[in-house]
Amino acid sequence: MALNRNRLPKTARTAAWMALDAVLVNAALLLAQVVRYSTDMSFAFFANSFRLAPAMTVLFVLVFYGFGLYRTMWQYASASDVLRIAVASFVATVLTYGFSLVANLFVRPDNLFRLHRMVYLLHWLVVIALVGGSRLLYRALVMRERFSLLKSGKNDLRRVMVIGAGWAGASVVHEMQRGNYGRCAPVLVVDDDRIRTGSQLSGVPVVRGSGNVLKLASDYRVDEIIIAIATPKGDLKPLIEKCLATGCRVRRVNPLQDVHGEGNTAQVRDININDLLGRPEERLDMSRVEDFFCEKTVLITGGGGSIGSELCRKLMPLKPKCIVLYDISENYMYDLASELKLRYGDAIRDRLILCVGSVRDEQRMDEVFSKYQPQIVLHAAAHKHVPLMEDCPDQAVKNNVFGTYLAARTAIRHHVERFVLISTDKAVNPTNVMGATKRLAEMIIEALNASGKTEFTAVRFGNVLGSHGSVVPLFERQIRSGGPVTLTHPDIIRYFMTIPEAASLVLQAASIAKGGELFVLDMGLPVKIRELAERMIQLYAPRDGRKVDIVYTGLRPGEKLYEELLLDGEGIAKTENEKIFIAKPEVISMDDLNRMLDCLQKCLDENGDMLECLHKLVPTFREAEQVNRAVQEKTAV
Repeated sequence: MALNRNRLPKTARTAAWMALDAVLVNAALLLAQVVRYSTDMSFAFFANSFRLAPAMTVLFVLVFYGFGLYRTMWQYASASDVLRIAVASFVATVLTYGFSLVANLFVRPDNLFRLHRMVYLLHWLVVIALVGGSRLLYRALVMRERFSLLKSGKNDLRRVMVIGAGWAGASVVHEMQRGNYGRCAPVLVVDDDRIRTGSQLSGVPVVRGSGNVLKLASDYRVDEIIIAIATPKGDLKPLIEKCLATGCRVRRVNPLQDVHGEGNTAQVRDININDLLGRPEERLDMSRVEDFFCEKTVLITGGGGSIGSELCRKLMPLKPKCIVLYDISENYMYDLASELKLRYGDAIRDRLILCVGSVRDEQRMDEVFSKYQPQIVLHAAAHKHVPLMEDCPDQAVKNNVFGTYLAARTAIRHHVERFVLISTDKAVNPTNVMGATKRLAEMIIEALNASGKTEFTAVRFGNVLGSHGSVVPLFERQIRSGGPVTLTHPDIIRYFMTIPEAASLVLQAASIAKGGELFVLDMGLPVKIRELAERMIQLYAPRDGRKVDIVYTGLRPGEKLYEELLLDGEGIAKTENEKIFIAKPEVISMDDLNRMLDCLQKCLDENGDMLECLHKLVPTFREAEQVNRAVQEKTAV
């Protein structure tokens, strides 16, 4: 008859286990005496045992209850549970021995409850064998029934293929069998190591052939795949794409460097677009960063945005004295504060300050700087959406240029140690208003670096995956709704990095800056947006077989086919980190800076042609159509 632990109510199951343990404990005592004396069983020989049995049984059951043995789900029993049985049995044995000593003090004739000390030791060992064996036998019977149901298909368990038979794979299989991954069960483990294949991992067959995932998923009727490779030796992208092609849900074990939890359990998460980028995420050494930011007050402009909020998340564990978020949008800052309060509790009350204000409001910034006296300023506030800024060039100039200038001037007045500007690759040979204004912002901090004690630096990087307004969340929404995915041009390419990468680079730059540097991250090879869209379709497309199309809408105003990280003549120099480089930008004088700002202000005041003014002030600012035409002609040749 099949086992079903739900047939009995909880109290009845507990009573059944207690009754079984009472029998096993007494049987163990008899067996211990037989082993010790190797004699025939007679009532006279076991008389002391029979007198001790009631008290011993009560003590063992109470101790077992206290150790939680009757609250354990024994169908998921493991070695740690058997160890708990051993400890509980030892405590109960010591208490039983103590009871026998005390009882003999009040009973005549003496020694009516006393047994040989070796019997107690043997009794403890036999109890471990009998009680532990009963639990493991129960687990084996339940798991046998479960696997029988898996084979018959008459259940709602998800059938899981685990790829990798190493430490991570063993952890996943074990935790799955313990029920920690919900209603699912492993049906096979795939590994290419010849030594491992052909064996079993916790009763699950290990087969060879990670290159044949599609056939194995079909043969074993797999519903889900977990890639359990904690220390990948190469690029996992081809394997991930094969797994996605099966139509199954695909998850993976976090790489060991991503694991922040406690214990030795593998952490499993869904596959995301970062896994399909084709470039491993760069990991920067944060030890120097921690030393630099510890016990310092940091002000982050644009603190509620994608980069600003991630900077705050990364700074919080570094134990700064205080983090001041300054943003014109209170909603994003409030959401971030709520998130951090859940993680850190009331400890952030005096360490996280929210200030609503605009970088265009110099008086408000003066108030905030005077009150909190920041030592480090991370300037992330900016208008960054390319098409919107094409329609609103005046607003781009007010926020990105004059906002940066006012924030930098405020930092100088309040003796800020370092000021870090968040820049973009669109500032290199810009073809749009946003890029041109960010290039002007770079020029501002380069000029101001020599005007006081504040050290100014900039960090330039490419597109940030998942940030507000980026293509990734847009593509995901379009795919999940059934498509089509709108793409401006099939040949457009971009550099990509993750939000944590971008935030880490900013903090690294702040910690090693000496003033005047323009830091650039080695971002690897650029990615074709068309290929990115295709991978996202593979990842997020509905599993009902509906096709998601890609529709090309044409390049938007100011959009160019490719981005660059360096201007001609800037050159790069290495830093102590092989992934971070320093560009050598052209530095303008304070007189030139003032003339530039006067020109922009006059254009704003007189409603002049801002595009013409920007072209005049940024010689590398060219029309996107001209640049794209030249690229296409060069490619055609």
